[in-house]
Amino acid sequence: MRVTIRTLLNLPSLSHARVVAGEKGLDKVVDSISVLEYSEPTPLQEAFFDEIEFYGNEIAVAGFAHIKDDVDAQCQTIMRLHQIGEVGLILYYVGIFVPKIDKRLIDLANELDFTLICMPENRMDLKYSEVIYEVIETIIKNKAQDPYFVPEMLERISKLPDHQRSIDTVLRIISDRMTSSFYLVDSHFNAVNMANWPAVSSVSLEQIAKYYQMKCSKLPAIPTMIELTRNICVCGKIIESEDAMPMHLIMVKEDGTLSDEQCEQAAEVIQLFINIWSKGHGKIGTDELVKAILNDEPMKMKRLAEILSIDIQAIEHMIILRARGDSKDEKQLKALHDFWQHTVSELVALYFDVSFTGIYHDTFVVFLGSEKIKCACQAVEEALLEMRTDDISASSSFMLATAYGLANTAEVRRAFLLYKDYFETAKTLYPHRKVLSQEMFAFAKRCHDIITIGENSILEATSILAPLIRKDGPRDLLCETLTIYLLDGASNVAATAALLFVHKNTIKYRMNQICAALNCDVNAMPEHYSLYRACAVKRLLDKRHNEG
Repeated sequence: MRVTIRTLLNLPSLSHARVVAGEKGLDKVVDSISVLEYSEPTPLQEAFFDEIEFYGNEIAVAGFAHIKDDVDAQCQTIMRLHQIGEVGLILYYVGIFVPKIDKRLIDLANELDFTLICMPENRMDLKYSEVIYEVIETIIKNKAQDPYFVPEMLERISKLPDHQRSIDTVLRIISDRMTSSFYLVDSHFNAVNMANWPAVSSVSLEQIAKYYQMKCSKLPAIPTMIELTRNICVCGKIIESEDAMPMHLIMVKEDGTLSDEQCEQAAEVIQLFINIWSKGHGKIGTDELVKAILNDEPMKMKRLAEILSIDIQAIEHMIILRARGDSKDEKQLKALHDFWQHTVSELVALYFDVSFTGIYHDTFVVFLGSEKIKCACQAVEEALLEMRTDDISASSSFMLATAYGLANTAEVRRAFLLYKDYFETAKTLYPHRKVLSQEMFAFAKRCHDIITIGENSILEATSILAPLIRKDGPRDLLCETLTIYLLDGASNVAATAALLFVHKNTIKYRMNQICAALNCDVNAMPEHYSLYRACAVKRLLDKRHNEG
């Protein structure tokens, strides 16, 4: 039997709590519980979330003390928790810190199916520790009663987002389940992936390798006790891969024992994961290196970079190629990627000191180091957009997603996730652009968040357009003209006129009318940004309305 949020509501410590939102999420599985110590959405919190690894199926407890009167910040926190895979939030001290749970917060949690549980209100005597103890006890008892975890693990892995569905994530999930360290190594004891438990483990892979004389063949196939800096139980299993050399899964438990049944199940999960979701894991090539970077697999990344003699620390830029037509023809897509692999690799090598390309989940990615010549990024953009692939693909028109000036591989990964999550939003905002920048994706996210937070947030963002949003023809025409002028025409009269198929004097006349109606200069800051954002939010809302 799995532990769900619904199960937890029967615990004595939660028996008087009430579900205020997200009832559709009550049957989500809970594997862990954590305390949200700092809920204010600041750069510090962003850095905290970026450093901590989240693998979903966790419920959080919090009091929102830092943001007790800021409903927008509360909504942003709920969105952030949902994005990293948290299944719900238990809110304490309502009526003491947070005066009441705002309807906007409830509406957002319902939209996300994110369960929001309110502890008894106006109670200062409640303790986090009571709920934490009972939740952890319930999870541990469930694990003991249901020792066969393979189906549960595969179901959980299948529900992970693409960017989290990696060997590192799977190892961490199993590591937490078995409270043991896991090392996936090649035949020479080189680490490909690892997950330590606890994180401050005093036992290292180097010690184990030395004990077994750097020979994987000497690893015990059944759990065996050995003595290093402390007593540990070790077991090794061979992991076969269809497209790569066999690897070895080493399981280590400090001051405890492993059962052979547990080890067999862990090896089965890893074997199934590689054969289903990560074929060719351990294979040497730039595709695997790209996958390791974007999946945040540091050990694998380092090993492949050394073998391929690529300085991944020198990566400064990323370009993503995407055909405008989303072809479902796998053969055609492969031919297109093969063409890009050959042509693009040769092109970028002329302009950059470090460059390599690869495929990640049907996406073609180009990594670049420092420029050999001035304006190399712009030159490569222009050359890529001029490529013709009519003989290969029905889609001869391409879009580029760019992220320049990246400091490290962590920033590379964040930039890719921004592209992946908000490509469709950015494409809606900029339908005529051939190149979408990282800043455009970041802006698309901000607009998306404004809409997700709710009506008050939308009204606040779009109120500046009120004089132009009236149900009559001339006003609607002015609002449309302003939107195209700002989002599509880059605030250029001639470009806007071309997009609207009118004379540029017509646009000048309309812009004068717009400035008069708004009582401001649309090109002056900060009004310019406020109008730009308002037009963007309205465009997204209009698309939703048309699709709905």
